[in-house]
Amino acid sequence: MKMAALWLLHITHRRYIGVFIDPILACNYRCRMCYMSNEEERNKQRSGRLTNEQLEAIAQSIFHRTIKLQIGCAAEPTMDMKGALRLVELGKQYGVPYIALTSNGALMSYDKLYELVEAGLDELTVSLHGIHRETYTNMMGPTSDYEAFLTLLQSIRKIKTQFPKFDIRINYTMNADNVDELVDFDTLFADVPINQLQLRPVRRIGESDYQNFDLTHVSECLETVIRPLADRCRQKGITVLFPEQINIARFEGKEQASPRDNLIPLFTYYNITPKSYRYQSVHYEQESYEEYSRRAHIAQRLFRGIWMSEKACQEEEQSFSNSLNYDIR
Repeated sequence: MKMAALWLLHITHRRYIGVFIDPILACNYRCRMCYMSNEEERNKQRSGRLTNEQLEAIAQSIFHRTIKLQIGCAAEPTMDMKGALRLVELGKQYGVPYIALTSNGALMSYDKLYELVEAGLDELTVSLHGIHRETYTNMMGPTSDYEAFLTLLQSIRKIKTQFPKFDIRINYTMNADNVDELVDFDTLFADVPINQLQLRPVRRIGESDYQNFDLTHVSECLETVIRPLADRCRQKGITVLFPEQINIARFEGKEQASPRDNLIPLFTYYNITPKSYRYQSVHYEQESYEEYSRRAHIAQRLFRGIWMSEKACQEEEQSFSNSLNYDIR
């Protein structure tokens, strides 16, 4: 049914694509659970900036089919504030229904946040991996700034009075060393009008300084810490996203998703970075998304996907270019 819905959206020229863009591959933080904490990995794989001409080409080619624009995926977008702002403006220009930005917030002053929201930013996701100062500094790395985070919370309070429909999401990656202090989440955010709280169990995403990926303690805290916090948030009108069950095998990558589940994102999620831009399957500077679709036979492949066996789905998954989309399992 999902493949049939996608096929129908595609042939009727509707929006169904999620575009995930890193305007710059750099970060001011060295979060210990991220590959940015590993100097060798950082220097080897993470550098570059999308030019204004490249941003314009991407927008002209694909934004008219984009249902959500996500700015900041594998790096810190505010390291290129002009690029981030231009993406918001382009998203608004091409009528993208929802524009979001993910950031640690350290470089985002009130004036810069105001400029982004006024330009059309719908949501800010703030990465947070510790409630207390000591844990925040430990998890977010030696370059982190807890005072800057507290200043951001003050800016958010002010912005929300001016733009009440602007959404604030807190993304908290849970591990054995920071899950317990979620009991104090209410205190830190007592007067901060957030809309969503996203609680994610830690996963290995490349080489990183942090190495404790055992989710046993996180699982133990599900009923004593996580679920009670979710209940308290819901009473305040905050949407909470968290795993109702900590499937350790799945989160640790020992349990594979079905080939059919893996097929959907290949057609709907497009990741673009300064490093991948020239290798993208869509040639943004030369063709529109419709021209690419005809060349890549997207409609036919979607239609075949409605009836495919799991083995055929696996073969189709392997035929896609890895440079086009994230592996988001």
